[in-house]
Amino acid sequence: MKNNKNAFRGSPKILRINQVDAQQLRISVLFNNGANRVLDFKKIFNQDWNITPKDIEYPLLKPSQFQKVELENHTLTWKNIKPYLTNEEGNKTASVYDIGADVLYGLSRTDEDRNASIGALFKSWRIAAELTQDEVAYKAGTSRSYISKLENDTQAIELKTLSKIVEASLGKRLVISIE
Repeated sequence: MKNNKNAFRGSPKILRINQVDAQQLRISVLFNNGANRVLDFKKIFNQDWNITPKDIEYPLLKPSQFQKVELENHTLTWKNIKPYLTNEEGNKTASVYDIGADVLYGLSRTDEDRNASIGALFKSWRIAAELTQDEVAYKAGTSRSYISKLENDTQAIELKTLSKIVEASLGKRLVISIE
């Protein structure tokens, strides 16, 4: 079973801001599909959107303004940036600056520091133990193709099965912690 990390149930939503690096204009976020992603606003504003001093986003190029980001209604919001909207009667009303999570997802990249896959971890453990996929499969009582699928994240695995493979083939104990 292929794990589609881009699949959403409904629209993309940001569940949490992981980290804000105001100096680099980067934000790490967790999306509702389970993906931790990085938004590089220096690139977005300067290269993708070509922001100029006349654009509403321009103040966000200053770290002191950028760091005021908040998570509101599952998207990034800067209440310190006040765009004015004109309603049907011609009246102007102040709003807050936000960017939709669907737009943000498309502009983001995988946060490699937060997205360690089980397959990649297992492969690094296997290589450190100087074992081939065939040797692991034999010791764990499974097939080499199963181990290959596990390492390439194309095979879903239950914790009980992973524990069996780790203990039988690597001689280690699988311990899970939540920090």
